[in-house]
Amino acid sequence: MSNGVDLKMRGLEGLIKAFKGKIPKVRVGVLGGGKRADGQSNAEVGARHEFGTFGMPQRSFLRVPLTEQLEKFMERSGAFDEAMLKKIANDRDLGTFGDNLAAVAEDVVLEAFHTGGFGKWAPWKTPGYQNNTGQILVDTQQLRNSITSEVKA
Repeated sequence: MSNGVDLKMRGLEGLIKAFKGKIPKVRVGVLGGGKRADGQSNAEVGARHEFGTFGMPQRSFLRVPLTEQLEKFMERSGAFDEAMLKKIANDRDLGTFGDNLAAVAEDVVLEAFHTGGFGKWAPWKTPGYQNNTGQILVDTQQLRNSITSEVKA
C-alpha cells in the first residue's frame, strides 16, 4: 500500500514513452531514521501533522503542497523547457529529470514550512504558546530539516 501522490505533468507521458529503460522513482519526505530528544522519530511527528490526529488539525507539508504546487515550481525551474526536454531525449536518460524533480519537490516542501502550508495550515491553539521562530511546525526545525529526497532507477 502506498501513500504516494499522483501528479499529472504536461508533456511527461510522451517523453516517458520514448524511453525503453527504467523510469526513475523519486521519493521525497522524512526518509531517514533516528529519534528526537523526546524519543519520537521525525517520521512519527510528521505523520501526525500530515494527516492530523484527534485534537490536532491536519497540516500537510507533503501531499497537499506537492499536489498543488509542484508543477508550478517545475515550470519555473525550466524542467519543461524545450531545451531541457531535448537534452533528456538526446541523452535518453530520465535520471537528470528525476534529480531535478527531487530537488524542486524538496523546495516545494521547504516553502510549505516557510509559508504555513501556503497559507492553509491552522494556527496554533495552545494559549500563550510561543515558539523559537514564530512559524508553525518550525519550532525546533527538526521536522523541516529531516526532509530529504532520493532517486532510484
